[in-house]
Amino acid sequence: MKRYPASLVLLLLLLAAIVPFIPFPAYGHGLGTDKSLPATISDKQVSVEATINPSFIDQVAGTNPTFVIRALDDTKLDSTIPGVDFHIVVELRDEIVLDQHFRSSDGVVAANLIPDGEIDGWEINGNNSPSPTDRIKVSKSNPIELKSKILSAGGLYHIAVTIESSSPGIAVQSDRKFDLYVSVGRTYTYDVQGNNQMVVKTYYDDVNNFNYSNGTISFEMPFTWNEDYVSQVPVLHMEVQFPKTIEELRTNSYRGTLNGMELEAQAVVIDDYSSEQNRIVHFVVNNAMLTRFAERVEDTDVAAFSLKPAEKPKFPLDIMSLPGEKFLFQLSWGPDLIETGTPITFVMNIQDPATGEVIRGSSFDFVLTQNGREIHRQHLAEDFGTYAYDYTFSNPGTVTLSARNINGQRESASIDLVVLQGSSPTPQPPQQPSGCLIATAAFGSELTPQVQYLRNFRDHYILSTVSGSAFMNTFNSIYYSFSPQVADYEREQPWLQATVKAGLYPLFGILMVSERAYSAVEGEAGAILAGATASSLIGAVYLWPAGMAAKRVGYKPLAIIIGAATTVLAITLVALPALLPLSTAVFVVAAAGVSAIAVTKAIRYVRSQIM
Repeated sequence: MKRYPASLVLLLLLLAAIVPFIPFPAYGHGLGTDKSLPATISDKQVSVEATINPSFIDQVAGTNPTFVIRALDDTKLDSTIPGVDFHIVVELRDEIVLDQHFRSSDGVVAANLIPDGEIDGWEINGNNSPSPTDRIKVSKSNPIELKSKILSAGGLYHIAVTIESSSPGIAVQSDRKFDLYVSVGRTYTYDVQGNNQMVVKTYYDDVNNFNYSNGTISFEMPFTWNEDYVSQVPVLHMEVQFPKTIEELRTNSYRGTLNGMELEAQAVVIDDYSSEQNRIVHFVVNNAMLTRFAERVEDTDVAAFSLKPAEKPKFPLDIMSLPGEKFLFQLSWGPDLIETGTPITFVMNIQDPATGEVIRGSSFDFVLTQNGREIHRQHLAEDFGTYAYDYTFSNPGTVTLSARNINGQRESASIDLVVLQGSSPTPQPPQQPSGCLIATAAFGSELTPQVQYLRNFRDHYILSTVSGSAFMNTFNSIYYSFSPQVADYEREQPWLQATVKAGLYPLFGILMVSERAYSAVEGEAGAILAGATASSLIGAVYLWPAGMAAKRVGYKPLAIIIGAATTVLAITLVALPALLPLSTAVFVVAAAGVSAIAVTKAIRYVRSQIM
C-alpha cells in the first residue's frame, strides 16, 4: 500500500480556502416566494416554485391575492412542465391550511385567494372542504378560487409539494416531494414611553417577546438553526422603526446582536430618509453570517435580536438611495465621536447595489442640514469613486448628512448624525479612519465589503488577544513603512489594482477557515490556532514558489522548526510577555515557511508519481 506525504493534507486545506468563493445557483426560501433545488425526474431537471402574493399581510386589503405553484424545467428559461399531478400541503404554525390533490395541464396550480382566518378547512370553487383525495383540475388560464387561511396571517408558510407518479406529462418512477418555505411579512406596533410607538416589520416570521428598556430594543422570531435549513435562507431581514425624538436612541451607530452574537456592520443599516419622524434600522443578515452563527447556536428554535446604541460607530454605514434605490451610499468618519471644534474626515463612496462594485466617476452634492437649515453644501466628483472630505462642526445637536442628486439622477441618501459639544474649542488634527492601505487601493475604498472583512478580522480576532496584539505591533511597524507608497502607485495603475484584487481573494477564504479555527477554541489558544492556520495556508498559497529553493530540506527539520517556534511562543506568552512581538513574528514566519516548503515537496512527489 502506498504511503502519501503528510504535506498532501495541505492540498485539502487549500480547497477549504477556495470553496467559499465558488459560485453556486441561488435557491432558497424568502419573502413571498421560494424555489426548490432541482431534482432529476425522467430526463428533466425539475424544480418547484411557490409564490404567495402580496408578500406582506398589510397589503392584502384592496388587492387580488394569489397562490401559485409551478413545476419548472430548469434546463429551459422559465418553462413549466405540462401534465403534472400535484399533492399540495400548506402549513402555518403547525396547522394544515390546505391539503389537496391537483391535475394541471400546463404544470401550474393557480389560485385566486379568499383569506379567511375563521374558516375550518378550505373551500375550492365554493365546494366546502373537498376530500383531499379529490383531484382538482387547474391551470394558469383556468385558476381555482381558494378560500382558506392562506394570507389571513403573516409568518412562515411550509408548502410541501409532491409531484406524483400518476402525472401524465412526465415519467415519475415514484412520488417526489419538494419542501418549500414562503415568508409573508407583517407589521407589529408597540407602545413605549408614554405616547411613543415602535414598529417592527418582519420579512420572515412572527415577532414575539418585544421589549424596550434601558435604551435596548429586543425581540424574538421563530427560526430553525439546522444547518441544512439555514443553507436555504438567502437573507434574514427585519426592520425596526422608532421616533427620532427618543433621546437615548439618538446615536450615530448601533450595536446589533443575534442570539447574543454581535452582527457585522453591514448587517445593521440605518435609514433616515424614508421617514421624517422615525428612524428606520434594518437587520439584514446574509447567508454567510447565518451559516457562521448556526455553527455556534445551541438548543434554541428562535432568532433573538437586540439593538442598542454603539459606543463607537461600526463602519461602514450602508444607506440606500431613494426614491429609486439605484445607488448604495457608504459612509465612515474619523474620529469616531463627532464633536464641535474637531475636524471630522468623512470617507464615502457610491456603489452599485446589485453588484457591490464602487462606481467610478460618480458625483453628488454633500449637504449638511441642522434645525431645518442648510449649513453646508459642496459638489463632489471623483474618478476613482471614493471621497474624503473634512468638515468642522460649530454647533452641537442633530445634523442630517445627505448625498443628493447622485450621478445627476435625483437620487439621495441621508443619515442623521449626533454632534456632541466638544471639550475644547481648539480644533484637533483630523484623524483618518484606519484601514488596509493596499487592499483599499485594490478595491477602490476602505468601505467595500472586502476591506471591511479584513478590518473586522483584525479588530475582532487578532487584536482581541495578547499574542495577536503583539504580532500586530510588529506587523504595523513594517507594513506602514512601505504600504502608503505602494498604495499610491497602485491607484495609478489599473492593471496592478486588478492583479492585487485577484490575488487577495484566496486570502478571504483563508481567513474564513481561520475564523472557524478560532471559534473552535477561542481565547489565546484559539488565536494561536487561527494564526497557525492562516500562516500555513498563506505560505501554501502565496509562498510555495519560494519553497522551491529548499530542495534538500527534509520533514524532520521542518517539524523541529515549527515545534521550536511554537515552544518559544508558548514560553513568552506565559513568562516573557515583553518578547511577544518577536516570538509571534517568528512563529508566523516559521509556519508560513514550513508550509511553503511542504507544499513544494508535495508537488514534487505528485509529479514524480505521475512521471
